[in-house]
Amino acid sequence: MNAPFHDEPFPEVFGNASQVIVSADEQWIAVSSIGSHRSRVAVYRAADLSCAHLLTFPLDAEAIDFHPTLPLLSIGLNNGDAYQREGCLTLFEPGTGHRVDFADPDWGVEPARWLDARTLELTFFTWESDCSQLQSRATVVRDDWLGLPSDALDLRTLPRTPLPPDTLVEHLDTELTYPLLRSLAEQAGRSYDGLGQVRAVAALSDGRVLATRSHAVVECWSPDGSLLWSVPAPSGIGGSRMEVSADERTVRVAVPGPDSRTRTDFPLVATCDGRVLDRPSVPFAAALSARTDGVWAIRDTYGRGSEAEPPAPPNTRTFAADGTPLGTVHEPDRYDLVPIDVRRCPELLYGRRRRDVIALDPRTAAETTLFPLEPFMVDRPLGRAVYVSDSAGPALLHGRTELVRRTFPAGEVVWTRPLDGEASEVVDLDAHAGVLHALCTDGVLLSVDAADGTVLDRRALPPYGPFSVHAAPDGTVLVGTSAGQILRCRALPSGSRATDPGAPGRGRGAAPAPARSG
Repeated sequence: MNAPFHDEPFPEVFGNASQVIVSADEQWIAVSSIGSHRSRVAVYRAADLSCAHLLTFPLDAEAIDFHPTLPLLSIGLNNGDAYQREGCLTLFEPGTGHRVDFADPDWGVEPARWLDARTLELTFFTWESDCSQLQSRATVVRDDWLGLPSDALDLRTLPRTPLPPDTLVEHLDTELTYPLLRSLAEQAGRSYDGLGQVRAVAALSDGRVLATRSHAVVECWSPDGSLLWSVPAPSGIGGSRMEVSADERTVRVAVPGPDSRTRTDFPLVATCDGRVLDRPSVPFAAALSARTDGVWAIRDTYGRGSEAEPPAPPNTRTFAADGTPLGTVHEPDRYDLVPIDVRRCPELLYGRRRRDVIALDPRTAAETTLFPLEPFMVDRPLGRAVYVSDSAGPALLHGRTELVRRTFPAGEVVWTRPLDGEASEVVDLDAHAGVLHALCTDGVLLSVDAADGTVLDRRALPPYGPFSVHAAPDGTVLVGTSAGQILRCRALPSGSRATDPGAPGRGRGAAPAPARSG
């Protein structure tokens, strides 16, 4: 793997740091990150900001705190459930890697904090059947806190003091998190902005790289990794999707408004210098799709919950490459016409009435039915998809929990390839030179032969949060991450093919390739 673009420290917390704390001897930095009832705590060496340990939890890491004198980190966890609360106290020693977990099946632990060198204070939280809040507090006093065995504490039997219902439990001041991370980065000779989330990435034929990122409509990086220009987002929310023109002179970007509901902008940006050539806008949340000749379309995605907010007709609109309106479609139930997330396609594809895949004429709104949808595809037709035209003919490659090749436009299934992990799904995919690259939720970049589905390579990516993928003209695969980095994965050698004991549609494929350093 080549050096990434935007190589910032602390990528393991996805640019979404909740808390940060430094050990008493200033050798260790702990940073927590919470998302969707799963969390991480990364422990870094303060000297060079390298990640020494990465702890993952199925619970929310609500509070982290270093012991006042020992290299010992306490982590209070809870599951955030309003009806069946559970929690845990984790004690971790960065120097030795020793970890011990003490679970409580009925109470969340938030926070856990050291009062002095001998005393750890725990605050417990749960709900009663009438949804009223219950809080209690306990302290644990010990002379020996290092190397504890798993039976050293039983949280359920600790003497607890109930807290009054209106007690305000103090947590770490998260407003100080980002300034502290920036200061720690500067002390180590680096910089940190924490903007993160490369929602879309694309490489141009001259080696430049375009990316949308938090707080930037779109930005451009030179082949050597230096930032050439950036278009700031007026509302502070960056671009969510972009479509590069065939001649690579412009890029169209979808940019949500301040609350992602009342406005969406679709600026057209010159790739040479970042000038905004046009900035059409609609007064609602909308999604962008496009076809290879530059025609683009938007669909109203604003969730209206009452009759007082009727749909704004028309809810599907099509435009020429220069932004000239071409046609409109209004559906009483806008979910009867759902755009398919397909790239490099010569047609605008939609799922019609949760039954068929159709091609929409941008001028007349005439529909051509292509092939039926399987029942399980009704909510997100085809998952992620890319169009290819190779020696086997034109086809759609798509996937969610498995990869599929279909003939185009007939839609006949040529091959299927299940993903390896039972819980793994396709985050994004792209194809180039006969190879399909699928970015998966388990952090693997899976590359398969587009013609027959044979596994060519599996690359374990750094744990920075896979977000977007693009196959560059030279075969390099770019991966945008939640942490804000753009990883560059080298092109596969010509004719490369991993050992594959399973045939497409039956087997699981080759063992994962060793992880490559970033």
